[in-house]
Amino acid sequence: MEFLIDRETLEFKKSIFDFARKYVYPSAEERDLSGTWDPEIWKKMGEIGLTGLSIPEEYGGQGADCFTTSLAHEAFAEGSMDGGVTLALGAHAIIGAMPLVLCGSEFQKKKYLPDLASGKKIAGLGLTEPGSGSDAAGSMQSTAVKKGDRYILNGSKMFITNGPIGDVFVVMAVTDKSKGPMGVSVFIVEKDFKGFSVGKKLNKMGMRTSQTSELIFEDVEIPEENRIEKENSGFARVGRATLEWERTVLVAASIGSMTNMINDAVRYAKERKQFGESIIRFHAIADKIARAKMKLDSARLLIYRAAVRKDKGIPSPVESSIAKVYATEATNEVAYEMGQVFGGYSYIHEYPIERAYRDSRLGTLGGGTSEIMRSIIAANT
Repeated sequence: MEFLIDRETLEFKKSIFDFARKYVYPSAEERDLSGTWDPEIWKKMGEIGLTGLSIPEEYGGQGADCFTTSLAHEAFAEGSMDGGVTLALGAHAIIGAMPLVLCGSEFQKKKYLPDLASGKKIAGLGLTEPGSGSDAAGSMQSTAVKKGDRYILNGSKMFITNGPIGDVFVVMAVTDKSKGPMGVSVFIVEKDFKGFSVGKKLNKMGMRTSQTSELIFEDVEIPEENRIEKENSGFARVGRATLEWERTVLVAASIGSMTNMINDAVRYAKERKQFGESIIRFHAIADKIARAKMKLDSARLLIYRAAVRKDKGIPSPVESSIAKVYATEATNEVAYEMGQVFGGYSYIHEYPIERAYRDSRLGTLGGGTSEIMRSIIAANT
């Protein structure tokens, strides 16, 4: 679909790629090995408006639509070859900030969005818990009890991207247990609220340049004005409003990742010689590259379709779920097959394919597993 994109948007996409290649890519290998977060990189991302791309202009952002934001995340992933920082950006700008953009009050938007747009403050989402994943609402144990003009929040959240570095978190908690998933409310929690603490940084298989931890709430007092939307409407309104953005924009990064893996594999296959000729001339290798390219283009079309529908205001739970399950599974498959092209070198840390292989594993787990995506597709077909 790139032939349908206007020149200005394509130039914008290239500018994001160039930025990521210049400022993020050179240190990606080293930061991945040590699991290091670099605040200077984040600061530069804020300076070019990347951290506030989808936030409206009146609150300090760029006001980009879902499609343009998806292109930016695709380009950033391709240019940086850094799944962790790409993930941190998505957790901040999409699942952290978009609930405020889409459902926040005017007071909340004016108070929080300008600093999030500039990157001065970092956002995250607190939904998953130690004992709840796919059934995030039904199995939720965190509670928020109303006392006067405040809520008292208790519980914990697990696997929270940006947990150790975040300043503002959108947190879901049960406010009426008798209503099950319909008794969940959403709150804005600041890192300095008394009783809020961050667990130890989790040592992950992939996405190691992003910071992930548990969030712990012990009698945290939250002003009523920090509740997003009406009480008990969190999962029905805030969750649904944000999920299609998450399953489109965040997943768009997989396009950039696959593009990198394929391009690197093609270059290597042309240079690597066995039995007196370049291995790209071998049918087995050519077949892997051709199949990977077909998966890349298919994923791109599905993600672009979901983003365009979103911008047209067309509800797209099926389309966004199809895009997510196909693109993330395709990324896993491409990572494996392009690793086969590299042979033993795919097992060596200095080769980006090794990092991409580990990073790709999260895609089918986070933001709704492939199994949950298929249940959504089936239920709405």
